[in-house]
Amino acid sequence: MNFKNNNLSSVFFMLSLFFFGSCYKDHSNKDLAPTNKIDITDAKAASQFVVFQGDSLKLKPTLSQSLSSNISQLEFTWIVYNNNGAVSLAAPRIEISKDYELKYLVKGDPFILGEPYIVRLGVKDKTTGVTSYLNYSVLIGNKYGTGWLVLEDKAGKGDLSFVFTDFTAEHGIYTDRNTAAITGPRKLEITPFPVTDDISTTGKRLYILADNGSQEYNYLTMVKKFDYGFLFFSAPAIQNPTVMTWTSQYTYSGVRSAALGIAINNGKLHSNLVGGFPGVKKWGDVALNPQGNQNYSLAPYVVGGETYPAIVYDNTSKRFYRIQAYNPTPVAGTLEVFPSGSTSGVSSVFDMNDVGMTMLFQDSADVVNDYNAIMKSVDNQAYLLRYKTKNSATAPTITLGKTLMNAPGILNYSAAAGSTTTPHIYYGNANILSRYETSSNAVVETYSFPIGENITAIKYTKGYYDKKGPRLAVATWNGSAGKVYYFAINANGAIGSYTNVVSGFSKIVDLVYKY
Repeated sequence: MNFKNNNLSSVFFMLSLFFFGSCYKDHSNKDLAPTNKIDITDAKAASQFVVFQGDSLKLKPTLSQSLSSNISQLEFTWIVYNNNGAVSLAAPRIEISKDYELKYLVKGDPFILGEPYIVRLGVKDKTTGVTSYLNYSVLIGNKYGTGWLVLEDKAGKGDLSFVFTDFTAEHGIYTDRNTAAITGPRKLEITPFPVTDDISTTGKRLYILADNGSQEYNYLTMVKKFDYGFLFFSAPAIQNPTVMTWTSQYTYSGVRSAALGIAINNGKLHSNLVGGFPGVKKWGDVALNPQGNQNYSLAPYVVGGETYPAIVYDNTSKRFYRIQAYNPTPVAGTLEVFPSGSTSGVSSVFDMNDVGMTMLFQDSADVVNDYNAIMKSVDNQAYLLRYKTKNSATAPTITLGKTLMNAPGILNYSAAAGSTTTPHIYYGNANILSRYETSSNAVVETYSFPIGENITAIKYTKGYYDKKGPRLAVATWNGSAGKVYYFAINANGAIGSYTNVVSGFSKIVDLVYKY
């Protein structure tokens, strides 16, 4: 019994010590150091914002410390990672800067156009090791989505500029993001609809044609994708491109789709069949004419429509050819004659299979599926031939008219463009811009640029961004500097006076409206 009492006394004694000890308070704080609290704030972090490729991402949040203002005691780390929910949560965290103020050029990796990202700043107190964070939500946008893409010749080398919708311009875009030089720039080719060729992601296509070859570029970023030869199953021995484009035969739910790819290289035809079979689609070998040979030379123009996916013109045999897309007979992608009944042999019209003239120019007319072709006869007269790419069983003939043109200087034009809203063709000679009216067969208006400022390129667009009507873009060159003049075309097709002018270019060889 004594043994038990002794044990109980010991337990009671230990509990008493614990109780009285817990009531004792140490009022000394001489060994405790206050923590430096770091606050980082920025109004831009409150919501997602857009940064364009090619621009600098500049961020400088407000920084405050509770105990110190010595910034040298802090360590800064900026990281970025993809914030797309479809991307793995294990997306890599990439460090992009160690500076307090971020200045980072958005140009390729780690940023992808159209993707959302988290850009995170970490501020670490070197003394305590405590780190504070601030997240920014960033979407990578494309500032080159809508506007005029301009191809320039800088002493034989090509470059790109971009004219934005507010008529400001950015120059040197090509050389800023590509290393391979463009020698002898000729032409811009751009599709207004997406293409599925399984070479790369479905989307619009952008090609730059140049001496001794061409290249395909990313439609959004203008970064080189493929060399010219890569786009063919077998690269042409001679690379002398004049056309690389896609025609659209059908529209589904208001959206046009590619039907047939047409490349004209060294005057010869190469075709590309979109869809219809699995795998990569590239341009094929040189097509043969109906005689089974390559004795032809195609003009640098191609058109297409619902009945005829593609139509080209041979300046050797002086005639039009049609190219089918999927038909087994005639063989898809070959040059074929027009069937009986589709073309008129009447002298007041013309025969698509026997024209007898040289094609100088061709462009869309003011009626859907209708086209205007300017031809030169053997006696050096200019003729306007009109035809369409769609017919029916009740209206099989596609030839529309043949007119001896009353258009001074048209045989020596420097640039031209057809209107798709009014019956007009705009063309340039030296410094004079003329408006030729196809319905009245006369030049009904001219505009004069300063003497010595000659026209090098003309483009017409009816789908302008502000929906205020069509625009005519006219490029000029005075021997040392290039300009682009913009005219707002009214409902009657009148030129009037230019509304805007943009300078700072080299010699402009082509321009297209990009949207």
